[in-house]
Amino acid sequence: MGLLKRKLSRTILVTFSDTHGGNKLGLINPDTVLYDEAEDGEKVPYKPRMTATQSYLWGLYQSHIEEVKKIAGKDRICVLHVGDLTQGLRYPQALVSTRMADQILIAIGNMEPWCKIPNVSHIRLAGGTQSHEFMESTSTILVKEQLSSEYKGKDIDLCQHGLLEIDGGFTVDYAHHGPYPGSRVWLHGNVARYYLRDLMMQDIMEGNVPPNLVVRAHYHTPIKEHLEIMGYESWLYILPSYCALGIYGRQSMRSVNRTTHGLNVYEIVGGELGRVYRLHEKVDVRTKEAI
Repeated sequence: MGLLKRKLSRTILVTFSDTHGGNKLGLINPDTVLYDEAEDGEKVPYKPRMTATQSYLWGLYQSHIEEVKKIAGKDRICVLHVGDLTQGLRYPQALVSTRMADQILIAIGNMEPWCKIPNVSHIRLAGGTQSHEFMESTSTILVKEQLSSEYKGKDIDLCQHGLLEIDGGFTVDYAHHGPYPGSRVWLHGNVARYYLRDLMMQDIMEGNVPPNLVVRAHYHTPIKEHLEIMGYESWLYILPSYCALGIYGRQSMRSVNRTTHGLNVYEIVGGELGRVYRLHEKVDVRTKEAI
């Protein structure tokens, strides 16, 4: 009689970031309900009008969620939002409204599709940039509290810098801020690779096992790096965003001509990394004309 094969556990890990709820060029669920006040003092619910960019991003986001569901099948899904759920008030000219509460409601609406997927077991929210989250991760805390209250069957929590262990062995180090992608296309990944080498060597020198996967965000530019040191192997991914470039973004990114939006999906089988799906869409942001 042959040996029975033990079915390996399979978990689908989803990572995305920089949705910037409240930004006119950020992600917004079209079902989000905000509130205004009528002339007689009555509270009036309304759905904010989406910009063309927001319509594009929401359609892309929905298609990515559907693709994740196909990839996962009936297997468990864990979701990491790696910072900047909201836009903050530093650049008010870019806002859907100037009311802080509206940004929280928009951010909640952006996360709700994941909460409604039956096989999503865990959702983790990483703290982002201070100016985008009303200082001290205020928006992340409020979104977490509301989602936890409404979706009691889900394990929803937050942290500033997380170290997850999935299926008894696969480790994920995640935080919002990390290495800069690179100032030139031929330099992309150099800083990230040094960053990953330093992180791995610190762990090895202290007698620890480096994380299998390191996830960072903030720069809205996807990067992938891989290193093997002394028999240990780690992958580093910097995530794209679900927010288009505004005036400040164009300035800070030195007028890049393309942006990338999307998320990453990692298949973890038996505590080891399987296939990685980078559901990304690149957009040329230049205004094209012939004269």
